[in-house]
Amino acid sequence: MMEKRYKRLGDILIEKGIISQTDLQYALSIQKETKRPIGEILVDLGLCTWYQITKALAEQYGLKFFSEKPKIDLDLKNRIKIDLMEELRFIPIKEEGDKLVVTTDNVYNLSLIKKRLKFLFNKDVEIYLIAPNLFEELMFEIKHEKGFDFEVSNELFMEEEEEEEPITEEELLDDSTPIVRMVNNIIERALQLEASDIHIEPRSRRMVAVRYRIDGVLRKITEYPRSTHNSIVTRIKILSNLNITERRLPQDGKFYLKKENEQYDFRVSTMPSVYGEKVVIRILRVSQSHRKLEELGYSEYNFKRIQELIKHPYGIILVTGPTGSGKSTTLVGIINSLNHEGVNIITAEDPVEYTIDGITQCQVNPEIGLTFAKYLRTFLRQDPDIIMVGEIRDKETAQLAVEASLTGHLVLSTLHTNTAPGAIDRLVNMGIEPSLISSSLVGVIGQRLVRKVCKRCAVKSDLPDKYRDIAMKLYPEYEPYQFVAQGCDACNDTGYKGRTAIAEVLIVDERIRKLIKRGNSIIEVTEAAKEEGMRTLFEDGMYKVLNGETTLEEILRVTGGEEEE
Repeated sequence: MMEKRYKRLGDILIEKGIISQTDLQYALSIQKETKRPIGEILVDLGLCTWYQITKALAEQYGLKFFSEKPKIDLDLKNRIKIDLMEELRFIPIKEEGDKLVVTTDNVYNLSLIKKRLKFLFNKDVEIYLIAPNLFEELMFEIKHEKGFDFEVSNELFMEEEEEEEPITEEELLDDSTPIVRMVNNIIERALQLEASDIHIEPRSRRMVAVRYRIDGVLRKITEYPRSTHNSIVTRIKILSNLNITERRLPQDGKFYLKKENEQYDFRVSTMPSVYGEKVVIRILRVSQSHRKLEELGYSEYNFKRIQELIKHPYGIILVTGPTGSGKSTTLVGIINSLNHEGVNIITAEDPVEYTIDGITQCQVNPEIGLTFAKYLRTFLRQDPDIIMVGEIRDKETAQLAVEASLTGHLVLSTLHTNTAPGAIDRLVNMGIEPSLISSSLVGVIGQRLVRKVCKRCAVKSDLPDKYRDIAMKLYPEYEPYQFVAQGCDACNDTGYKGRTAIAEVLIVDERIRKLIKRGNSIIEVTEAAKEEGMRTLFEDGMYKVLNGETTLEEILRVTGGEEEE
């Protein structure tokens, strides 16, 4: 018996008159470049809705579908492991006698879901389709059902006058003690809320605050008594292989954890303060090391410009922005896009945040003389094609990077500047000759990270008159509206969930090369770059506002707005 062959989603939507053949071809051309699902592209382009796509697929596969988010049986949900739900991409909804009702947004897993759940529950399985955005909301709620709530064991609270009793190292290795449980809870909750950093900071002689950086913003999660702080810091030091007796000097360490098929690296920094040691833990997901450029959220316009930049066989490409603007992630994305068997890629980093298969990564250690400059000299004897330097901090490193680029190597690095054109001024101030900059620099990517508006609670809203006029001038093809979120369970009442990049991509063409060589001002270089096609951070941000990805308030917070002409 021949297996039934199903039509493709695009063909179904055309048959139903939802999109045209031209619409589909345009979406497919975007898919070829970005590798995103065709349904997601069609929705983002405004050619159809998730409801229309889900309904069409349900009819095609003979399934029922949820048009709204269904209520989940919590008892049933608690009997199924979250990693199984994520592996098969399903969510259990309810039990009806001998039948188990589940939902999925992936039509390719239907038979596997039925087979696995039939084996586990010995019940017939009925599958409902659901739109991907609703599926993600349900999955988020399952994984974050307690919001920001955080319970601190009463055992940690002692009388105010009571000093902390000495605690042995054996007790700090016992998972049943309150101190160990508290540290485990802090780490576990941070992973659930997808925090990038944990801050444990003594605020007074009595209390210590725990804050998480979520989507780039610090939020207070809980606090605990100062009397137990030394023991909690000691527990973290034991995990990080740090000196537990040293409390007067800063220390750096790391530890690792595997959870739900994800490997996490924790970078620990301790620092003495007036009320005790402050601890900051940076959380890195190993899976992030595999991300490519198309997954970093750049607008299609800037993505094409960056692709144009990285085609250069030699020269310097710089990524600029303040701390926490995603520069390292961008460099990882570029390297992953360029990495293949035919090239030799070497990096010098401080520290090595993401390990990447197939390249040689080196850790900078200034204490023993292993600086960026020292590594750069060594790299040139290692027959590299591509060199990545974590950051250009001084004239020596900048000079060596220029020399490497002029001898046939592609050099990738970062600078701390506010704008892409500002990188040129920074290099000049370091003492690099403008003629050398003009010969070696091929492009600069200036970027920031902005919070994405929560899709679940976003509502259409008018732009203020001033910015409405700017939007209509910049992008006349778009309606001058934004989407503003009111706050809900999915975004922990913040109105934002996740982050995306806004960027300005300066491509050094012949005109700009001459301006740099002549030593023209940064204002003249910026104006020329804009005339040659560079969108400023504000302009790229406004594009994302009109696309419903973020809000005007967020763009103004990050960029400071646009000066009026």
